[in-house]
Amino acid sequence: MRLLKRFYGFMLLTLLSLALLASASVLAQGTPEDAVPSATESGAVANWLHFGYDSAYTAFNPLESTIGVTNVAQLERKWGIGCNDGLFSVISRSPAIYEDTLYTSGAGNKLTAYAARSGQMWWQFGDGNMGWAPQPVVSEDGIVFYMEGSYPTHLYAVDGESGDELWEAPLGFDIGYNDTALVTVDEANGLVYMVEAPFMGDGKLYALNKQSGEIVWYKSKATDDVDFKGDYVLLDGGKIFAVAAVPEPDPPYGDRDRMLKIDAATQDVEITFDRPEPDNYYDIEQYTLCNDTLVVGFDYQYDPVKLLVAYDPISPTITWQKPFSTTITGKIACNTTRNQLYVPTDPYLYALDATTGGEVWRYMGYGAIYNPSLANGIVYFLSDTNMYAIDEETGGRLASYPLGYEAYDITQVAIYDGMLYFSGNGGTCDLYALGLPGRKVFLPLVLRGQ
Repeated sequence: MRLLKRFYGFMLLTLLSLALLASASVLAQGTPEDAVPSATESGAVANWLHFGYDSAYTAFNPLESTIGVTNVAQLERKWGIGCNDGLFSVISRSPAIYEDTLYTSGAGNKLTAYAARSGQMWWQFGDGNMGWAPQPVVSEDGIVFYMEGSYPTHLYAVDGESGDELWEAPLGFDIGYNDTALVTVDEANGLVYMVEAPFMGDGKLYALNKQSGEIVWYKSKATDDVDFKGDYVLLDGGKIFAVAAVPEPDPPYGDRDRMLKIDAATQDVEITFDRPEPDNYYDIEQYTLCNDTLVVGFDYQYDPVKLLVAYDPISPTITWQKPFSTTITGKIACNTTRNQLYVPTDPYLYALDATTGGEVWRYMGYGAIYNPSLANGIVYFLSDTNMYAIDEETGGRLASYPLGYEAYDITQVAIYDGMLYFSGNGGTCDLYALGLPGRKVFLPLVLRGQ
């Protein structure tokens, strides 16, 4: 009898829950959520913590297994931000996703947390940025690092669960309207690295305490006679790889861009990497680590030839360099399993062997190709007015998805748990969330905790 009562009680609760869910869907402002169990429920998932995915900025998610070459063409829009609202807001770089929560900031919008699979809003933080939208970075324990303000820029640490401020850095940074700037989190040393690159030079590299925001150390012209540059630093094996303008002791003299290797524990500059030959007024525009290769893109705006240069990270000398007759139009991605690089240009995407620089294949687009990202045998990128998916093995096109507006060179596809997220660049949606077809439910749009 007791079991029978429990059964009837369970059935009653189930019916009541279904009735409440049905009534809530009528009022829902949220959008459909796929009912397929998430990876956090069924196994390991690789959080997409920031643009470039990891601290080497490979843009390669090795744990994604849901979307593949056989089903990528079936992707459909699950939800979006600013869809058909008539307002123009560009979301730069890529959103950050941590344990089923997506964090993003759009031009004119605050830092906002959403349910990654449904788009349900959880919370908002800050006053927002007008006309620019630096994207957040999330640490491995769920702290969200967010920049707000232009002159000066303030760096905040926010609790990813509640949206509460944890700290504000005691120093205002000269970032200006650089919506591509990011921080790099050093989990091993409990630090956050940030490059301050003012318009008039004298760039500094800051290391802040991850838990308090206090400045632990910094490097600059005053400390090392170098002018730090770039949007972020790379981190691998306790070593920091940063861009800096370094004084040249020999002709042609002046300051020239070089990569530096810095020991994170001692702050010593261990290696100043060589510049390519012939020397010119080349600026460093791209940099990533691909296993045991440091890959750097040198660009001289008045020279039609651009150079991709590779180093062994333990030596200052060049391993190989490869000229390109067209501008490299985005950040370089690396599949560390294949040891393969993906270099975006206008109009080609090149797949290169990271050890030799040899061409594996090339894909021709309809215009400039921006910031590829990789997962489960697919290369994703934005170009012309679409998001594209390319077969990593052959370079053949697998699928495309329309944006409704021209793609921007500062955006990238984020890949997380069977979903894709990317900026619509002010097109039909400001941000798209794509997933595979499946049973759908509707959830009410309420703030977490209400």
